[in-house]
Amino acid sequence: MKKLLLFFVIVLFFSCKENCPVVPDPPIIDSARKVLVEEFTGVGCVQCPAGSAELENLLAVYGANLVVVSIHAGDFSEPLAQSNFSFKTEAGENLINYLGNPAFYPSAVVNRKDFDGGSYRLQFGREKWAGFISQELEESPKILVNINKTFDATSRTLEVQVSGIANEDIIGELRLTIMVTESNIVDAQLDSEQGGLVEDYVHKHAFRGAMTEFDGEAIGINVVQGANYDITKTMTIPEEWNSAECEIIAFVNLVNGENKEVLQVESTHVED
Repeated sequence: MKKLLLFFVIVLFFSCKENCPVVPDPPIIDSARKVLVEEFTGVGCVQCPAGSAELENLLAVYGANLVVVSIHAGDFSEPLAQSNFSFKTEAGENLINYLGNPAFYPSAVVNRKDFDGGSYRLQFGREKWAGFISQELEESPKILVNINKTFDATSRTLEVQVSGIANEDIIGELRLTIMVTESNIVDAQLDSEQGGLVEDYVHKHAFRGAMTEFDGEAIGINVVQGANYDITKTMTIPEEWNSAECEIIAFVNLVNGENKEVLQVESTHVED
């Protein structure tokens, strides 16, 4: 019996060596480029938690090279009867109109780029996100984005200075947007994979507001290599936001006709 058991162990060992799937190591990313993903979601969207879970998987792969903002806007963004908070914002509604309503959910915009080449349809389903992110990381940033911030915990005053320099000549108008997100907010969410209502769902990267206009602030037109910009904005963080879970997102995008492409993004926490 012992010999028979040993025989089966040996067979299984060599069988696994020949036939078991190989799990690849996470890619090593060596890129100064960072990619912005704006996810459109809502507490009433039963499919959206699957999209949010996919973004967490992508963050685990791409780390600091990926920046995520989850914008509660559109048809599914109204608070539920069980909700303690409302994630819906006027800026978020303006953004979904500016970037285009999703044809279906989950949906996200990757660097506000027209990957279809002329359609200017910016919203894509989750099966496309990883490929688009990887493609964008192959590009060098055309402009730099640096964030310096100070936060007074007593007054809850946040001051954000964003500066940078163009790495090359850029045709079109450049606009800077500064957003604030909050993570780890426990509140209600509909989730088809969990059978319906989840009262203790953990919301991450929730768009709370913008320190600039929702579509950014002009910082230059037809800039040349070496041109620089420097913008400072101030806001008071509301008491109901957990400042320890808040993040500052700053990015520069191009506005040239229908083109709204994000050229570079950076992020940092409100509290160190």
